[in-house]
Amino acid sequence: MRQAVLWLSAAAAAAAVAIPSSHEESQQPSAPRRHARDEQDAVRAWWDALPDAQELFSSIDDAIVSSKLDGFLELGRDQDGPHPHPPHDGHGHHGHHGDPQKTLYELIKESNHTTKFAKLVDEHEDVKKLLQDTEHSYTLFVPTDQAIDRIHHGHGDHGHGDHGHGDHGKGGGDGDDGDDGDDGHRHDHCKEFIAALLKYHIVPGRYSRSQIHHSRTLPSSLHPPALSASSSSSSSASSKHHHHDQPQRIRAFTTFLLHRTRLNFYARLVAGDFPAKNGLIHAVSAPLVPPPSQTALLRALPRAFSTLALALESTGLAKELDELPRSGGGTFFAPTNRAWAKLGPRVNAFLFSKRGEKWLDALVRYHVVVNETLYSDAYYREHHEGDHGDDDDDDDGKEDQERPAGLFPFPRHGRPGRGGEQPRYKHVDLPSLLHDKPLSVDIKDRHGFVSIVVNGFTHVVVRDGLADDGVIHAVDRVLIPHHGGHHGGHGGHEAEEEDEEEQEEMSVEDLKRRLAPFVKEEEEREEAEEMDDL
Repeated sequence: MRQAVLWLSAAAAAAAVAIPSSHEESQQPSAPRRHARDEQDAVRAWWDALPDAQELFSSIDDAIVSSKLDGFLELGRDQDGPHPHPPHDGHGHHGHHGDPQKTLYELIKESNHTTKFAKLVDEHEDVKKLLQDTEHSYTLFVPTDQAIDRIHHGHGDHGHGDHGHGDHGKGGGDGDDGDDGDDGHRHDHCKEFIAALLKYHIVPGRYSRSQIHHSRTLPSSLHPPALSASSSSSSSASSKHHHHDQPQRIRAFTTFLLHRTRLNFYARLVAGDFPAKNGLIHAVSAPLVPPPSQTALLRALPRAFSTLALALESTGLAKELDELPRSGGGTFFAPTNRAWAKLGPRVNAFLFSKRGEKWLDALVRYHVVVNETLYSDAYYREHHEGDHGDDDDDDDGKEDQERPAGLFPFPRHGRPGRGGEQPRYKHVDLPSLLHDKPLSVDIKDRHGFVSIVVNGFTHVVVRDGLADDGVIHAVDRVLIPHHGGHHGGHGGHEAEEEDEEEQEEMSVEDLKRRLAPFVKEEEEREEAEEMDDL
């Protein structure tokens, strides 16, 4: 996958994309939040500048198209060639890569295998300070020089210096007659993108290779504004609102038996557990690029989601979701092309016709949750005073604010399996964008195998597709609201199991009957708005 990550050279192209300011002078946010917003804008511009985002996500697309069970997605498959092991130079397991007396920054600065990553860190003082911080521990994922060289071997240097970074936008470097103002603007956006990228390689806390093997997601030091959540508390005297920065997460997956770990599908963990005074270093086969928005991710995976992408565009929901203010991100249960095909040709022909547009709009909305991001092991949402949500049955006795960034516990339920261990289970009801019609989600973890089921029988075939405004879970069926009651939710699994057989032979009339209460409610709302305008 030589061109899987078009990193620094593509960052230069992204820097040329002008990003209109979304902040009015009269409503300037605080400096940290404004800086985070600039980083998010720069990351999105990077994705917009890619000539073919499919190259980056080829391995994700392959996984979704061929998946049957998430635990076996990449079993026995290694499309990227042999693992590039950094040499140990005869110094044992750690070689000169680890030294518990030196900081993370000192180690990457001194290593002959991380010179290009270290140069970027030197240009970003805030990132440098993180890696020098001895009061806290961090885990650093470092793309080796060899990993970066493989990218450029397939992509060319584009005239950007020895590591593709060069002097982006600095007026040409030799006093050329370019527009200094535009060049400075481009350089700023490029620098913001690189800052976001560097932070995405830093994980708060010390995670050994063994701990990563048993993790599903990891929190990074990058905090996209769309994931940030607010909480409110009230008293007889006042009401207060608090802002909580939530970290962008890194997806981790380790193949069964082979024990090969991939981060975000495409980057392999090739060497690790190199100790530092303030944490651990792991070498990865490719840079970790901050993810795009949910809609951009879906468009980038046509083999898996072309039908859903068409539905989003034809109903206008893609634009609506991109412009929707977020507080806590969002969760998208994305039906694959195979899932849409299960509805049959007649139902699909109706949905994608002019007369079926409002029904398609209602159907897609039922798959979308805003302001609540449910990963397989973490939950971001708005919190209110006295709101403990689904954590009332926690078995660890911790309050929400004492847990690491959004993590929720998995209480043990059910009968013990072999070895006497009970499976870990979590139930969450999420309000969909279809008039808050709830989606019932059950997450079960048994011996490291995770299953996520929606509404009792719809399975998540690929979990934790990361986006800068939430998460995507690919599902094997199109979710259709149950006709028995307007507000379902917890329970109702027996009715949903009956619907499993019904969906296989669903007619257009059956679909309209299931969606009619929601379409009618939407029409009444639109009529009321028109009357108000008059």
